[in-house]
Amino acid sequence: MFVIDSIGFWNTAVPLGVLALLAVLLPRLLVDRETRSHGKVIHGIALSAGFLLAIGILVSVVVTQMRGFEALGHFEIDPFGALWVHLRLSLMAGIVWLPLLGLAWFGHAQAVETRRGRDQVLEDR
Repeated sequence: MFVIDSIGFWNTAVPLGVLALLAVLLPRLLVDRETRSHGKVIHGIALSAGFLLAIGILVSVVVTQMRGFEALGHFEIDPFGALWVHLRLSLMAGIVWLPLLGLAWFGHAQAVETRRGRDQVLEDR
């Protein structure tokens, strides 16, 4: 029997909204605002992606448990299998937060170039 109860406000919209909001806020917290290094920007964005992936796994476990499936019990029986299931679900949620993270990366990279250009102008004076 095929039951279509997988898309709803609490099990789809809210978790994706939380991940999208975190994709915008985490880079602001993890990337130094005054850096002139693209390496530091990449590091902060990669750290944000790792956190979002981990938070996505937690959200997947919570939503699965909330829907009445024994997600936590699955971790006791087959921890690697359960982790793989929730990691895949977290990666699928990346379709929402990855573009936002990409835009945050682009914004931070532009800010680095702006600061570098300002520094170069001040040096030439």
